[in-house]
Amino acid sequence: MSDSRGYRHPFNDCTHYLGGVGGNPRTLVDLAMSRLSAAIRRQKDWWLVYHEKTFKHHWIQEACDRVWEIPLPCGEDTKVKLSQRQAEYVLQELEGYASLRDQVNNCQVSCFERIWESENLLEHSVVSSLDHELSSLEPDSSKRATKLINPYTCPLIYGRSISADLQGNPTPISPPADATYSVSCKFALLPTDIQLTASNQLELLSYINDLHLRHTSLYRLLNTTLSAFIPLFEHTLSDLHRNNPLPQRIPGRSWYSQWCEPEPPEFSDDEEGWALYELDMWHWMSHRPINLPDIPKDGYQGGLEERKYIVKLGGRRLQVVISASETRLNAGQSYHGSIEPWRVEGMKNERIVACGFFYTSVENVVDSSIEFRMAVTYPRGFNAGDNGATFRTWGIRDAAPCHQYIGDVPIRQGTAIVFPNIYQYRHTPIQLADPGKPGHRRMVSFLLVDPDIPPIPSTSNVPPQQKAWIREALDDFLDVRFPEEVVDKIMEHVDWLVDEDEMARLREEMMQERREFVSNNDDHYFSIPFDVFNGPEVLLYP
Repeated sequence: MSDSRGYRHPFNDCTHYLGGVGGNPRTLVDLAMSRLSAAIRRQKDWWLVYHEKTFKHHWIQEACDRVWEIPLPCGEDTKVKLSQRQAEYVLQELEGYASLRDQVNNCQVSCFERIWESENLLEHSVVSSLDHELSSLEPDSSKRATKLINPYTCPLIYGRSISADLQGNPTPISPPADATYSVSCKFALLPTDIQLTASNQLELLSYINDLHLRHTSLYRLLNTTLSAFIPLFEHTLSDLHRNNPLPQRIPGRSWYSQWCEPEPPEFSDDEEGWALYELDMWHWMSHRPINLPDIPKDGYQGGLEERKYIVKLGGRRLQVVISASETRLNAGQSYHGSIEPWRVEGMKNERIVACGFFYTSVENVVDSSIEFRMAVTYPRGFNAGDNGATFRTWGIRDAAPCHQYIGDVPIRQGTAIVFPNIYQYRHTPIQLADPGKPGHRRMVSFLLVDPDIPPIPSTSNVPPQQKAWIREALDDFLDVRFPEEVVDKIMEHVDWLVDEDEMARLREEMMQERREFVSNNDDHYFSIPFDVFNGPEVLLYP
């Protein structure tokens, strides 16, 4: 599983990297500016009115009056006030975002770079039909969160799942040779192969794992929905491409205008004195006058919409893991309080490069959203041990995990969102709007396998493994006079098929493996501890 090709992915062990991994950290002001920009671009028809003086004046006044709460890696929040110049800079950027907006496909940049969204990707009749078909899949009514199409049901089982070799003989698929934490030697998700025409017309080339072919209407609707997602995937991959680095509003470093630090105790054994000194020192570092980096004096200089390379997927064969899920609350269950862990999709086996989520129904719930955060490298250009500078500039202090919270998107029926798999995500818990009525959130997931790496095993070369499906097909195909006992004997000797009991056991085993990976991946990639004394470009004290 070579890393020499393909897009960036979050499946490396980066604990030994000096300086962390990921994007450049954004200053707290930059993060607040991103939130302001997203709030404006969430308003109806913003691209038609952003240049009008009335709207500009209103948005600037509103931005300057507001206090922006920015979540920090240490688990705290901090408050940021934007200056008028900073608010004006955000409004100047709107010209670039308006140019990026895809009018043909009704999509635009979402809450942060590389994330794309649409609120009207499909006609309402298509959304309603898709949701109706999903609701008929009979979820487990005893669970609040359940998979309607579950990719963990009958996945690729290494050493057991079969694929035809060059001579057409069924051969078990061997596990990968890698022995890293991000590679499973037991299971892998099975994507569906799709073929795109030059005009992005889409054809499913194989079955969807855990969705029986009898669901012809649902297959057709999923085909239509995935076709509509292709432009969003193209935009996200273009932004993710190595030739299109992310711009930063505020580069540079902070510096102090005063150095009158507290005096340490005279005697080394003065424990009380040293305890007070440490408190005084932290207060001084946190409050002494500091010159924070700011936007360029000349303001926004344009170019936000420029891309050196545009990704086009038309005419290509792609692989997509397709699933569907539902979160449901019954009347009286006023709150679904389980907080999802931050996560990426898949493991290195699947090399998911981008995730597409489509919300087919959001009914009688409030405050439903999807949140994002990204791994960042160490801040640069600060004095060794200067927690005050790094915390006040970027919100990162010594030993804190190197990640930043980059925004959220409210979820409504018809919301479509695509984001790169180098960002972690989680859904917020849902709450009933009317506790006397049930509520739910249903969604479809399209997980795109990196199109620039060799294809991975898929449903094109791994046949359905559900024993019940195969038995049903045999019963339909064979003559009714064929002895049932003979069919039973045939089924007994097909050792790669999975019955209902084993299916449930293997599904839970795979889900447990993935839960452990999510935790390990957080430690190995997204939460590298910041070392304020030992990083790249750490300055010496004067």
